[in-house]
Amino acid sequence: MRPMSLKIGYVGAGFVARFQLAALKQVRGAELAGVTALRGAPELAAMARSAGAGDPVVYSSISDMAPHVDCVAIFAPNFARIPIMEEIAAAVKAGAALKGVICEKPLGRNMVEARRLVELARSAD
Repeated sequence: MRPMSLKIGYVGAGFVARFQLAALKQVRGAELAGVTALRGAPELAAMARSAGAGDPVVYSSISDMAPHVDCVAIFAPNFARIPIMEEIAAAVKAGAALKGVICEKPLGRNMVEARRLVELARSAD
């Protein structure tokens, strides 16, 4: 029987994503399966392959990536989190079967943004 694998998709490919990739290598049963970012996605995907942390596909958007991963990790700047979560929620409503979303702290720059992210998550169940 093949071991179960949690396929994670990263939104963002900067410092935090690279740092989290180093940690992901230590997690049994998890792999980086997809990356989407404004810059650096091909390089992060290559790093994951060379580190044995997965064979991620570089996607042009969250909507394209969401149907191919189990979980989306938001490792993008704080100011971009609401539009990112809106796209994740829309992808789930369109049929992506995500098991969860990881968001690097802080959740938002203020309580209004943090509450909006929670609302979006709840709207997508």
